[in-house]
Amino acid sequence: MPFKYPDLCHRIVANTVMAVDSYYDGTPCWLWVGAFNASGYGKISLRWQRGPRKGQVRSALAHRISLEVFKNRRLTARSVAKHLCNNPVCVNPDHLVGGTQKSNVRQCVAEGRHFTPFRKAA
Repeated sequence: MPFKYPDLCHRIVANTVMAVDSYYDGTPCWLWVGAFNASGYGKISLRWQRGPRKGQVRSALAHRISLEVFKNRRLTARSVAKHLCNNPVCVNPDHLVGGTQKSNVRQCVAEGRHFTPFRKAA
């Protein structure tokens, strides 16, 4: 029988390591060491708890689940979990905030991380 964690918080913490060189506001990033998707974000497998798909396995992004579990922030399908630390593998809830894709892109441009490959220089 596989090991069962007492709750989802313990499962998330067990699949992370503290970063040595990546900080935001004086707190270290929690680096996800579990599975990753093709975009480089951590993913976690969960089971549906109710509804017609009850018991079926689904895959979710680890940073979104971390924000929902630790901060009790409900994310809709249209909202995103923004990384304030600019580290896609971080699941530290103090480094995450909910928002829209528009605000996420604005943050990216404001911090100089946006890259447009085919734009001509003026």
